[in-house]
Amino acid sequence: MPGIAALFQGIAEDRTHAVLDLGAASDQSLRVYSRFARWIHFADVLGETWSHQQSDGALHLPRLDRPYDLVLGWDILDRMFPEAGARVVQWLANTTAPGARVHVIVRASEDAIARPLRFTLVDIGRIRYEIAGTARLPLARMLPADVHKVLAPLQIQHAFTLKSGLREYLAVRA
Repeated sequence: MPGIAALFQGIAEDRTHAVLDLGAASDQSLRVYSRFARWIHFADVLGETWSHQQSDGALHLPRLDRPYDLVLGWDILDRMFPEAGARVVQWLANTTAPGARVHVIVRASEDAIARPLRFTLVDIGRIRYEIAGTARLPLARMLPADVHKVLAPLQIQHAFTLKSGLREYLAVRA
């Protein structure tokens, strides 16, 4: 996963950073994050308890006394209507440090997996994902221009299209 590798590129393994993972907690992800971060939050907004009726952007995400440096949003944009996704991105812009990095994954083609995914960070540049439930994603895939619009006010630094039909984006807060 070149986007995950780019997310951590140049980040010191000094445990001074704050990480927000919008997915479910896992021992493997925690081990990787703890090389870099002292503050690690798993929000699990992508879990089974979160429904598309709550996808209006009114998420109750964890707040720190300090801003987040790294955010892993996984496939949250595929699970929300664009307006709700834009509100979540605005929340991220307000709770991240200048220069913070945000990583998201979207379906790049209609042939890509049309169900929500559960992600686990195995190591830098390596993830494991599996289908997380039977519900189909509520929307057609997002085109790159749509992703750029939703991710504003963050600035996209890199985009990677993967063989699996997914596209990774790495955005940075100015």
